[in-house]
Amino acid sequence: MNKLAAALLALVVATPLAFGQTSADLKLGDIKAQGAKQLTVEEMRELLPGAKVKRMTKTGSTHFWENSADGTFVASSDGRGSTKQVPGRGKGSWHLADNGTYCVIIEWSVATDQWCRYLFKVGDKYYGAGSVSNDAANVFEYEFSK
Repeated sequence: MNKLAAALLALVVATPLAFGQTSADLKLGDIKAQGAKQLTVEEMRELLPGAKVKRMTKTGSTHFWENSADGTFVASSDGRGSTKQVPGRGKGSWHLADNGTYCVIIEWSVATDQWCRYLFKVGDKYYGAGSVSNDAANVFEYEFSK
């Protein structure tokens, strides 16, 4: 293998995020390698109430909602990644669990979306994972804004 090919191969293997690895492919170990910092409960108490949330599902759909102070919200979906590709809306609720996870339930017209995730921050991006110790756990990217 010539030097150029070897250098390119090393670059692609060493930095998958720079070459199009999507958040759908990310694992907890990947974001830890990027310097992820787990958010404390206090940081989440500051971040989450009143936050506008955007998340991409593993199937490619984008969901949006705003965390109301009373723990409720109405979510919308662009429908991408679903079998019918139809936008939708669902009633939801959120809370911080005693174990320091951000928990969400969304009642869509055809299914219920329910999960709790530990939140991590890498640079200006947020990620959620179901584990803090299993490096093979899937992570999900979120955007929070006020």
